[in-house]
Amino acid sequence: MDAQGFYDEPRLYDVLHSRGTASEVRGFQRLSARLGLDTRGPWLEPACGSGRYLRAAIARGVRVAGFDMQPHMLAYARRRLARYDASHWVLAKADMRTFDIQAFAPGWVFELAFNPINTIRHLHSDEAILAHFECIHRALRPGGVYVVGLSLSMYGFEQPSEDIWHGARGTLRVQQVVQYTPAAGGPDRAERVHNVLAVDTPGGTRIVPSSYTLRSYDREQWEAIIDQSPFEMIGCVDEAGRSMTPSAIGYALWVLRRGR
Repeated sequence: MDAQGFYDEPRLYDVLHSRGTASEVRGFQRLSARLGLDTRGPWLEPACGSGRYLRAAIARGVRVAGFDMQPHMLAYARRRLARYDASHWVLAKADMRTFDIQAFAPGWVFELAFNPINTIRHLHSDEAILAHFECIHRALRPGGVYVVGLSLSMYGFEQPSEDIWHGARGTLRVQQVVQYTPAAGGPDRAERVHNVLAVDTPGGTRIVPSSYTLRSYDREQWEAIIDQSPFEMIGCVDEAGRSMTPSAIGYALWVLRRGR
């Protein structure tokens, strides 16, 4: 992944994406209650970035742990989490493919793990995602769930597209323009993502470009990789935690349960 222009500046990421986070966390709690899980956690977030989900969860009484590979993101997340009781959160530098939960959260056994907004698609091979699933499996209690936010593809039907996001905090204004070039299918399952931020402050405007690729899955490919994993797919929910029927293309939160 080559997105360091964006991920080296966690405040910009946080400003752009914090809106709606508290609502999504409430959705995770609704799902937990419906599945008979402890709504106070603990919860685990791989690739936690700026820690926005962790902060929102702690504010609702949930114990949380998160990890990321990006030092700037972790430093920002620690600063923002420092206001909370240190016994309620853990942060570490770790890789989604190889993390050992007992190395940074010894004794913690998780009710729920979550990985929204296509983050899992940064793992670019079957071997990488299956290694990640094994690590998550070891972190969850029997019957615990992993909620994965993933957009399905339909090769040959998708067209290049663009999203525009806006965020503000104090005198900082950020606009994000994201352009997506879908995967062609066949052996090339890489969706190309080009990202440009316009950052406005009292001192002026600057442009922050970045680009990266995401691995694509159609419905058959996604179900096949779950079948190879230690998880059972038990349904889909929307961002409010309500059950939904996924379409052949587009985003959903997939609920995977660890077997006993």
